[in-house]
Amino acid sequence: MRRQSGVALVVVMMIVALVVVIAVGMSGRLQLQLQRQANLQQQQQAYWYGIAAEQASIRLLKSTVAGKETVNLSQDWAQLGATFPVDNGSITGKLIDLQSYFNLNNLQRPADRQQVGAGQTASQKAFQRLLELKATDLSMPAEYLTARVSDWLDSDSLLQTAGGAEQDDYAGLQMPFYTANSLMGSTSELRVMLDLTPADYELVRPWVCVIPKVSSSKLNINTITAENAALLSAYIPELDEGAASDLIASRPEEGFATLEEIWASPQLASISVTDEVKAMMAINSNYFLLETTVTYMDTVFNLASVLVIDEQQNVKVIARRFGGQW
Repeated sequence: MRRQSGVALVVVMMIVALVVVIAVGMSGRLQLQLQRQANLQQQQQAYWYGIAAEQASIRLLKSTVAGKETVNLSQDWAQLGATFPVDNGSITGKLIDLQSYFNLNNLQRPADRQQVGAGQTASQKAFQRLLELKATDLSMPAEYLTARVSDWLDSDSLLQTAGGAEQDDYAGLQMPFYTANSLMGSTSELRVMLDLTPADYELVRPWVCVIPKVSSSKLNINTITAENAALLSAYIPELDEGAASDLIASRPEEGFATLEEIWASPQLASISVTDEVKAMMAINSNYFLLETTVTYMDTVFNLASVLVIDEQQNVKVIARRFGGQW
């Protein structure tokens, strides 16, 4: 009888132990599920705060830029970053004029200059000069990188110049892939150019941008900063960086009113600027990048949005990227 009682006690203790183990497991899974749900709720709320910042920026561009003759750094959209408090967090946003950088998609050759040996376009010459001025430590000649980006963008599989790279070059890599043969969607595509190192990318990144589906954007002289003065020198070789900086420093507070005012400036009056280069310059802009950072409770959410002002003066979102640089 005592033996049977002992066996029953052991069985009861084993059952209790099993129940405790199951209960602990269920409790752990419940806590994990609750934490996962809380994280999802925080991320969702941060996402909608980011979309709200996007809509606020659309309204700002609509009221301060759309329909204006010039776009310049004295306008409200250009104020350096703003942080707005919200419940349990904050929203920080910054608008950037993409037309104050070199658009990599401009390196795509026009249809009538796709043939081999056609020579460099004005945009290709400008990009090569920009690299020679500001990326002197590149691991490859500036003309090679210019040719490789152009080959990446063109629609064929033929090398345009020596130093370029086409499908056969990428297909022969240890981890092969094909060229896009179309316009870039993000500056990060530059990372996959043949033989481009991370250090090379960091040298080029501050000077360039990508405007999706646009291969003929103009450079807005009214929004170039003194730090980006080399962009003007790249397009106009006779204008050195010092003179380009002086031109920007002498710019009226509300920007140049006309392009003729720019060509008549003391820095450019004695320089013969070609019509092809003049056609690449502007005093207004249509493409902007909004960089948004949302902090909500334990969540940090980053959103990059490309905004365009169309021909009807409506502001639209044409691209978004979550969690990183455009």
